[in-house]
Amino acid sequence: MVEFCKSKGIVVTAYSPLGSPQRPWVKETDPSVMDDPIVVEIANRYKKSPAQVLIRFAVERGIVVIPKSVTPSRIQANFESMNFELKPEDVRLLLNLNKNYRGCALEWIFDHKDHPFAVAS
Repeated sequence: MVEFCKSKGIVVTAYSPLGSPQRPWVKETDPSVMDDPIVVEIANRYKKSPAQVLIRFAVERGIVVIPKSVTPSRIQANFESMNFELKPEDVRLLLNLNKNYRGCALEWIFDHKDHPFAVAS
């Protein structure tokens, strides 16, 4: 989807780029991207937090990232995701984490005429 949007000049914004682990409808069986062993391993190698790695990953893909935080220390840490770059092999590892999962499935739009986001060719 990201590559399609880029090809059409559409800027993608990451909604809940850190997985919104505190969302009210979270289930025990939902994947936790910030606890994923590969994300944690990459974060440890760079001496960064999993959140910083995930923010940086999205930025390097050309995705606008707006992580939600009201905690000054976390806001500062989010900005610090701009002071390093991921190695190509780490980007590949992160790309391979796709689980085809939506934490915010937007069930309220299932009956919209363009769902699931059909586009004209």
